[in-house]
Amino acid sequence: MSKKLLALCILLAAFLCVSAQEDLWRKPSQLKANISVLGVNANYELRLLKYSTLNLEGGIDMGLSYSNSSYFGENWEFAAAPVISGEFRQYYGLARRAAHYRRVDNNAGNFFSITGGYRGRALYSTTYYNTDAVFLIPAWGMQRSWGRHFSFEGRFGLAFTPDDGYNDPVSLNFRINFGYVIF
Repeated sequence: MSKKLLALCILLAAFLCVSAQEDLWRKPSQLKANISVLGVNANYELRLLKYSTLNLEGGIDMGLSYSNSSYFGENWEFAAAPVISGEFRQYYGLARRAAHYRRVDNNAGNFFSITGGYRGRALYSTTYYNTDAVFLIPAWGMQRSWGRHFSFEGRFGLAFTPDDGYNDPVSLNFRINFGYVIF
């Protein structure tokens, strides 16, 4: 398992070395309120380097699962838990987007990211199993702007969590956010 994680981190680090060529992207920071498919959060994205940002986020994430091959719905599980995370993003292809007259404001573009964070004990859960966990998620994502204040973000990656004997230590992570850029 650790060899796979090391190989994945090396591969992601190689992608993070990709540099962009255009100087149009100049928003130093932004604060957003987001509604995701299963949660709500607020995030603050701070530009660190020319095309790199640090995205700090806090909110409530929800999860939905179906287990034990039940066809009548008696084994649906739901949980809502507080989450805090920090994410390093490396944006790429902004020069190409600008050349095709696509928006690059409000940090609109494609990115590779590494997210680390902490999920607390569930505030509400329909299952007896309730634990907190740390996580690491290398991912690919995109962020788009609609007008001056609205944004869309999608992200896909692999989530790594400590093996607790109950959940898988590696799982797919898929996220869709609709946000309002406050500043």
